[in-house]
Amino acid sequence: MLLSCGAALELAQLGFAVAGWRTEVDRLPDPARPDLVARIRPVARVAPDAATVERARAAERRRTERRPFRPDPVPVEAVRSLLGAATGGAGGAGVYAYAVERAEEKLDLAVVFSWADRVETADPAYRSELARWTRGQDAPDGVPASAVPHVQAAAPRHAEVAMRDFEAGITGGQPLTDLVDERPLYLVVFTTADNRQARLQAGEAYARISVQAERLGLASSAMTQAVDLPAVRERFRTLMNWPDHPQMVLRVGTPEPGPTPPPTGRRPLPDVLTYED
Repeated sequence: MLLSCGAALELAQLGFAVAGWRTEVDRLPDPARPDLVARIRPVARVAPDAATVERARAAERRRTERRPFRPDPVPVEAVRSLLGAATGGAGGAGVYAYAVERAEEKLDLAVVFSWADRVETADPAYRSELARWTRGQDAPDGVPASAVPHVQAAAPRHAEVAMRDFEAGITGGQPLTDLVDERPLYLVVFTTADNRQARLQAGEAYARISVQAERLGLASSAMTQAVDLPAVRERFRTLMNWPDHPQMVLRVGTPEPGPTPPPTGRRPLPDVLTYED
C-alpha cells in the first residue's frame, strides 16, 4: 500500500512540475494521522524544462508490460540511467536500485521467487484476492483480463524467474504465441531503513524508474512475490547476502512491436481528489 502511495506521490510531483509549479513535500507529516502519507505544497511558478515535459509524456504513455520482452539485453547505458533515476528525486536519500546481473545472483533470485510463488498460490485467500483483482475492462481498478498474458498448458512460459499468474479463474486476453527465452533486466529497489518512510521512498523510486524506462523505449513491470510476506522477504535478503532492505523488484526489457497493453482502469478524479477554495 505504501509503495503504491509513494508512486502516486512521485507522479503528483511530476504533474505539478509539468504544470509549472515548484513544490515542497512533507512525508508522513503528522504522527497522529498515519494515513496522511504526504503534503505537497506548490510554492513558486517555474516553467517546466524539456526533460520534465518528456518525463510527463512518458508517464502518460507508460503501461505495465506482463508479456515477454524481446531477448535483446538492456544496453549498459540504459541500465546506468535507470539506476540513476532511482536516486534522482527529492525524496531519494536512503533509497537506491541494484541490477541483478551475475549468474549466481539470478539463480538465487529464481529460487526465492519460485518458493514465494508456491507459498502464495497455496493460500486460498491469496487466490481469492487475485481473482477479485483481475477485472473487466471497464472496472474502476484492478488488472483488466485483456492485459493478462494467456499461457497455454502445453506451451509454458520460458522465464528465468517465476512470474505472477493472473489467470486465476479468467483467461488472459494476451495470447503468447512466440515462445522466447525471457532474460530481462532485474532491478531491486533497496532502502537503508525499513519503516513507513522507507516504503514511501521506495514507491517514489519505483515510479521514477518505470517512467525513465518508458523514456528509453523500454517497458517494465513490478514483481513483488518475494517481498509480499515478511518471512519470504527476510529469506530473500539473507540468501542474497544484502545488508539493506529489498522493497521492490522490477523486470525491464524491450517490448515486442505492436500495440501497447490496454490501460488499467482508473477511478474518477473526484473520488480521489478534493478541491478546496
